[in-house]
Amino acid sequence: MASSPSKVPVKSPSVKSSGGSTPTGMRGRPSLNPTDLTLPTQRVKMIMKSCPDVETVSQDTLHLITRATELFIEFLATESYKYAEDKDRMDYEALSSLVHIAEHLEFLREAIPKKVTWAEAQKLIEENSNKFEGFF
Repeated sequence: MASSPSKVPVKSPSVKSSGGSTPTGMRGRPSLNPTDLTLPTQRVKMIMKSCPDVETVSQDTLHLITRATELFIEFLATESYKYAEDKDRMDYEALSSLVHIAEHLEFLREAIPKKVTWAEAQKLIEENSNKFEGFF
């Protein structure tokens, strides 16, 4: 009696693999399968089309921009974890510290300001309102 060959589990193409390889195993060629993305592509497309210069967005472009955004978020999370005081979790202060320390992330400083207490915020408002008295 011949033994039947053992079944080897086959990795689903939609499962992400680490190490930089694509789900199909081909290096350097990203899969255009939308299931390999985490962010909702339609939301990314809506944001892209909110720019007056953008009329149409091809599927390839949408996939690449979405994937690039995911990689950027991964980079921010990985780098800001280094600034986290509690290594069990990452918080806003770690992200804010990264943005305000790294020169190449300067463009995010307005979107991710340093965290201040209510008392500090009131003091800043008071100082700035005194600067603008008589200006208007």
